Amino acid sequence: MSKKAAAKDINLTDKAGDVAKSIWLAGLGAYGKAFDEAVNQYGKVSKETSKMFDDLVEVGRKLDSESHAKLSKAKTKTTATIEDRINKVRGSVNLSALNMGGSDAAKIEELNSKIDVLSEKLDALLDSMAVKPKAAKTRSAS
Repeated sequence: MSKKAAAKDINLTDKAGDVAKSIWLAGLGAYGKAFDEAVNQYGKVSKETSKMFDDLVEVGRKLDSESHAKLSKAKTKTTATIEDRINKVRGSVNLSALNMGGSDAAKIEELNSKIDVLSEKLDALLDSMAVKPKAAKTRSAS
């Protein structure tokens, strides 16, 4: 091999070594840059963590308040509906929903008296037929 060819091979080898070294340094630089970026992001996150947590707690409180309000509204509506139905049933059997004034109370007492008289007559009839009732039930005045 001539001196020129040997010098060309050495020059080519030096260039290949320089390229390899540049590739190595570029990879090392990319790693360093990524590491620095990760450290910066970690620093930001650790500083903002308490702020983010507080923000999430505030959102949670708002959602909790809204859900309680909606639940309360639904409960009130349901209770009103149930009370309306109870009042309709009471009205259909001729009872007042909340006010059992003098005339209604008297009617109920009169009905209770009639039921007691009928019960006594039924017991007497059963006794005369020699049929014993299983258990005697007594009514207390309401």
